[in-house]
Amino acid sequence: MTSKQDAENVVGRDFFLAKWEEDQLTMEPFCSCGQALDEDYFCPKCQRQCTIHYFVCEDSTTLSVVRRFIQGNPSFRNFEADLLKQ
Repeated sequence: MTSKQDAENVVGRDFFLAKWEEDQLTMEPFCSCGQALDEDYFCPKCQRQCTIHYFVCEDSTTLSVVRRFIQGNPSFRNFEADLLKQ
């Protein structure tokens, strides 16, 4: 899980925190305010429905996997991905 400080580095955008763990891509949704989200993507802190089109990746391996995922899946064509700023 990301820290609140890490999440604040991507303020202004709702995002998935992406990790490559045990040969599997995991994605945890966050509001732009840094609040972790449930499956419905509703932020109890902001009282709004979040829309996520952005991946924040923990490392370069994860970023590579996510970029291939975005390129290979037409449903994710409008998504972007970057490394987590530490």
